[in-house]
Amino acid sequence: MDIPKAEAEKAIRGSREAFTETLETNLTLVQNRIRDGRLDYISLELGRRTKTKTAILYLKDVVYPPVVREAKRRLTAWETDGILDSGTAEQLTKEKVWSPFPQYQSTERPDRVSQALLEGRAAILFDHSPEALLLPVTLDSLFQTSDDYYRHFLVVSFLRLIRYLSAFLAVSLPGLYVAVSSFHTQILPTKLILSLAEAREGVPFPILAEVIFLELAFELIREAGLRMPGAIGNTIGIVGGLIIGQAAVSANLVSPMTVVAVALTALGSFSVSNEEFSEALRLIKYIHLLLAGFLGIFGMVLGWYFLVVHLSGLRSFGIPYLSPYAAQDINGGQDLKDSLVRFPLKLMKRRPLYARRGQRIRMRPAGPEAKPGKAKETQPEAKPGKAKKMQPEAGQEEKDAW
Repeated sequence: MDIPKAEAEKAIRGSREAFTETLETNLTLVQNRIRDGRLDYISLELGRRTKTKTAILYLKDVVYPPVVREAKRRLTAWETDGILDSGTAEQLTKEKVWSPFPQYQSTERPDRVSQALLEGRAAILFDHSPEALLLPVTLDSLFQTSDDYYRHFLVVSFLRLIRYLSAFLAVSLPGLYVAVSSFHTQILPTKLILSLAEAREGVPFPILAEVIFLELAFELIREAGLRMPGAIGNTIGIVGGLIIGQAAVSANLVSPMTVVAVALTALGSFSVSNEEFSEALRLIKYIHLLLAGFLGIFGMVLGWYFLVVHLSGLRSFGIPYLSPYAAQDINGGQDLKDSLVRFPLKLMKRRPLYARRGQRIRMRPAGPEAKPGKAKETQPEAKPGKAKKMQPEAGQEEKDAW
């Protein structure tokens, strides 16, 4: 069977392979990358009528066993007619069903799954579904891509900063534009205020209605382009945006500055690497927009306050959603080396928070570089009398605090 190319998660460097819709093939794609006898999986059949073959994939000596057991429990907790795609299982097993933020990380790339398994995470593969679900997930992991580890760390760090800025623009730019234009014009330079007033001359709608109208128009164009086949969809997305934007400005329905703000917001949402996370930001954007339209900057601050409180309360299989920015001391602050910026690979010697405590060291000097007496420096926590804490006995993993 031919292996397709990754379309939704394109990478500049690295493998071009993507998962197929056959579970056996997908397992083989991962096993070809991790040729370790400790790579194991649990086979399940989900759905009373469909009996969809499912596999929970993990590295036995690296993953926390309670994570695998919890994933199995959630998958088998519901008896339903059928599971036809990974998205159905994801919705049935979410811990916070009312939260728009993804509590799994979906991917179509076998190399991304392999990276996650080596970090101590687990993956769920479904027959007839070309996507895998990675767990646990954090907010920071949703900004990372597979080729982040194939390129120079300075380039990757810069791109990650761009992604974080893009997420901020996707959520806050329309509300910030409305708040400043309606309530806080005094913070703008005089020339910019005059430019905004001149651009809005003849527009019959208030700024809030104007922005909502244009945002919904862009959502309509995005959805139409997504549902149309191939090149026709791309044409509708580009040409439709240009034509509708220009026509709306010419008809004095919206101002040119509003078109610029909404276009930058759309670009920000497109730059977020995870599609489910981008969709959640698009929903949150309208809440911030309404709060800013009625309360100004105070409404935006209130919106961000509730957003941070909500994210702080989210957990994915016991891992804080805001890790490593929250609870950063659990792994000695080492996870910050692969967060907002990425350190050189030679300095990233420890696995992230997901892995077992006794298996956090993933890299050390080998061969002639491994000098006597240097092994303890790569494992600073390996002190006399502490071995039992490093390697918890069977049945004690649930008591460990991540």
